[in-house]
Amino acid sequence: MDLLVNHAIKLRKITLEIGGNVGMDKIEGESHSNQSHRGQLFEQIKSMMSNLVSTEHSSQPVSHNNSFSVHMSDKANSFHTKATFMAFVDAMIPSTLGALDLRLDEYIVWTLDNYVSIQGEWGVKNVQLSSQTAKILDIAAFQLISSENVKVPPDFSTYPDGGPFSALSPDDRFEAIRILEDLQVDLEVLPSPYRNNSGLIKNIITSIHQNVMFGYYSEWFSFGSTRLAYPENRRIERQNFIWDSLNYPGPSFGYRAVRGFLVDKFSE
Repeated sequence: MDLLVNHAIKLRKITLEIGGNVGMDKIEGESHSNQSHRGQLFEQIKSMMSNLVSTEHSSQPVSHNNSFSVHMSDKANSFHTKATFMAFVDAMIPSTLGALDLRLDEYIVWTLDNYVSIQGEWGVKNVQLSSQTAKILDIAAFQLISSENVKVPPDFSTYPDGGPFSALSPDDRFEAIRILEDLQVDLEVLPSPYRNNSGLIKNIITSIHQNVMFGYYSEWFSFGSTRLAYPENRRIERQNFIWDSLNYPGPSFGYRAVRGFLVDKFSE
């Protein structure tokens, strides 16, 4: 309980510092629209931090049975998670026929919730990590915003169900991701199972980077209504087009490739 109390105090302290020191010092002279966006930003951050604390509190009593148990997402949390990963994949592959057009946010969420296992106190456990991963992206974004190093002011209009990460510009989202990768966040305030777990943070951030590309080039979207089923239950319902758009002619044993250079003489 002492750790939980310190966790809650630290989160509230950070929020108050942002709301007071950053917000009030700069709010004078801003337009009414900018003030409104800033106010919305702080309210979103406070709500996210409060939910994080309450989630950790609700999962605390069952820690003896499963130290890696993940609190199940409610409907609002599901919307927030989806918005977060929509922002993530759109930053990586934007524009027409980009990641959002191919619903790759769904691919990332499905992968995080179905393919991750963690060694716990009672053996290997399958855990659902999409919601918790969205939260650590928000915490990194929150830290970036509080440092006043964002290139573009946060904007909640694109992903209204999202949090601080979704409100960032694409360039700032990459900076928030870098903060996580470099472990430049307070690991103690992260939700379970990421709290004080630098190895898991690095592995998952690397994994979701790679999975965007896996989902894109594997033509996952072509599975249509079966794309969220397990692989053995999927079937192709749409024509493949990603590799065609790259003019890739398909596999062949006859493609020419540089395999070295002929030499007239060789010596040790």
